[in-house]
Amino acid sequence: MHLQNVSKPATSTESEFISLLEANQGILHKVCRMYARTEETQRDLFQDIVAQMWKAWPNFRGNSKVSTWMYRIALNVAVSGLRRSVIRTEALSEEQYRLPATETEIPEQIARLYAALDDLTKIEKSFVLLLLDDYSYDEMAQITGLTTDHLRVKMFRIREKLRTRIQQYNTI
Repeated sequence: MHLQNVSKPATSTESEFISLLEANQGILHKVCRMYARTEETQRDLFQDIVAQMWKAWPNFRGNSKVSTWMYRIALNVAVSGLRRSVIRTEALSEEQYRLPATETEIPEQIARLYAALDDLTKIEKSFVLLLLDDYSYDEMAQITGLTTDHLRVKMFRIREKLRTRIQQYNTI
């Protein structure tokens, strides 16, 4: 995606943004894989997230970790299903922002886990993703805007939901 048609932040350059994106794009790939199953929808979601990050870039003051800022935007885009029309002069190059290859043959146990994850709501998926990335409840609260106590309750319920679904898949 070429960003020349989007207004640039006064204090930061496009190259600084792209460097930040390249250094931390694993976060975006995780979110895309959690919320989109096909490579095409993953690429579309990735580009939507990058477009929203670029729009938010001028307002990033560094008060939080870059990863926290990126997760907040990525999850908001993924959860809200945001598909805004963005002026695109060229697509992201595959060489630069290629999603890591996915295995075509997924072990049965992993397939059950994916099936159970698919049963979660978009919000529940975001909590699981953050927990799997070793974010503390305090950091998750900062990203999601919920209290840590509320997150703990939600995570308990999500774990129970996943455990139940996986057990159901094991008996099939």
